[in-house]
Amino acid sequence: MRWILLALGLLAVPSLAQTPPPPSNQVEKQDAFRLGVQLYALGRYEAALELFERALKEKPQDPDVLYWLARAQLKVGLLNPALENAKGLVARNPRYIGGYMVLSEAYVALFRASEDREKGKGYLDHALTVLRDAERVNPRYAPLYAQRGLVYAFLGQVDKAEEAFKKALSLQDSAEVRAALAELYLAAGRLDEALEQYGKAVQLSPQDGNLRVRYASALLLKGRAEEAARVLEEGHRLKPLDAEGWYTLGQAYFVLGRHKEAGVALENAVALAPLRFPVAYYYLGQIYLALGDAQKAKSRLTVAVRLEPKRAEYRYQLCLANEKLGDKEGARYQCQEALKLKPGYREAEEVLKRL
Repeated sequence: MRWILLALGLLAVPSLAQTPPPPSNQVEKQDAFRLGVQLYALGRYEAALELFERALKEKPQDPDVLYWLARAQLKVGLLNPALENAKGLVARNPRYIGGYMVLSEAYVALFRASEDREKGKGYLDHALTVLRDAERVNPRYAPLYAQRGLVYAFLGQVDKAEEAFKKALSLQDSAEVRAALAELYLAAGRLDEALEQYGKAVQLSPQDGNLRVRYASALLLKGRAEEAARVLEEGHRLKPLDAEGWYTLGQAYFVLGRHKEAGVALENAVALAPLRFPVAYYYLGQIYLALGDAQKAKSRLTVAVRLEPKRAEYRYQLCLANEKLGDKEGARYQCQEALKLKPGYREAEEVLKRL
C-alpha cells in the first residue's frame, strides 16, 4: 500500500541537497568514518559504504562504524551481509541501542525483498523480538517505537501500529512519525485524523516539499482544493516545487477553475517529468479546450493517449479537440475508439451523431 511505502523513510537520515564530492586529496585527509556519514546523508550510499569498510579496518571495535556499515549495506541491497553485521553488533555491544535498530531494519528489508510475503512475515516477527530487546535497553528511545509502528503496519495490525506511533510521539515529536501516522489513518479511511496529523507534521517541517505534497493530496481528497493550493504555494516560497508538487498544485487549480494557473503548473510538471504523469496531459487538454486553444489541446491529449491508450476519457477529449479543429475523420476515430473501450459512452455517442 502507498502509505506503507511512504512510512519506509521513518528512520532514514534526512536527504540533503546533492553537492559535488570533495577533491580526492581532501578525501584522503579526512576521517573515513565521518566522511562516510556525510556521503550517506547525501544519498551516495556506495561511496559511503567504501569509506565505512575502510573505517572498520582502522577501528574494528567501534560500534558506530559497524552500525553505519550495516545501514549502508542495506541501502545498496547487501541484505544478508547487513544482517550478519547487525547481529554481530548486538552480540558484541548489547547496550548499544543502534545495533537493535539496524538489526530490525535488516529484518524489515528482508521481508520487503521476499517473493512470498506470507512466509516473509517471519522476518517481521524477528524484528519485533529485536525491538522488545531494544526496549529493555532504553525504554524511552522514541525511534524504536516508530520502527515498531512500521513493522505492525506491514503486518496489517493498524491498532498496534497506531499505538506504537503515538508512543514514539509522546517521547519525541517528529514530522516523520506524524506523517507515518497520517498515512496509517489515510489507509484506514480516517481522513480527518490524517489531515490533522499532516497539518502538525508540516508545522514541524515546513520546508519538506514531499510532506506538503502528501498533505495537499489528502486535502484534495477531502474536497479542500483551496487549502491544498495554499499549502503548496507556501511550500514553493520556501523551496521550489518538484514535478509532483507542480502536478498536485495543477490539480488544485484545475478543481478551482483557475485554468491559466493550472496550465502553468501542469506544464511545469510535464517539463520536469515528461512520462510520469499521463493524466497531466489529459488535464492540460481540457484546460486548453476551455481556453479556446484547440491546437494545444490536441497536442497534449495526443501525448495522453499515447501514454495510456486504453483510457476512454482521454480519447473522448481528443475527439473534441479534433472536432474543434475541423478534423472530422480524426474526431470520429477517437470517439469510436472511446466507445470500444467504454461501451455506452453517452458523450462520445452524441459527438458521433453530430459528425
